[in-house]
Amino acid sequence: MTLIFLGLLTLLIGLVVRSTLGRPNLFLKIGIHMLGGIVGLWLFDFLLSILGFAVPINFFTIALVGLLGFPGVLALVVLQFLGI
Repeated sequence: MTLIFLGLLTLLIGLVVRSTLGRPNLFLKIGIHMLGGIVGLWLFDFLLSILGFAVPINFFTIALVGLLGFPGVLALVVLQFLGI
């Protein structure tokens, strides 16, 4: 699973570099938004596991974060802290 997210991080970095070098189109912006949320979920889960919290990574959370982007990650973290 970690290798999948590291691959997505590499893809995200490539898309961001491509976006900064040229004029980004709509699909590139959507791709960056979705990948940023998914990679952000992985990073937050890794950092929160150090503190003893964990955001479950399953199909629902990945779909939610893919739709909402990084604000979805923050919403999941807040819900986890509240115990919901």
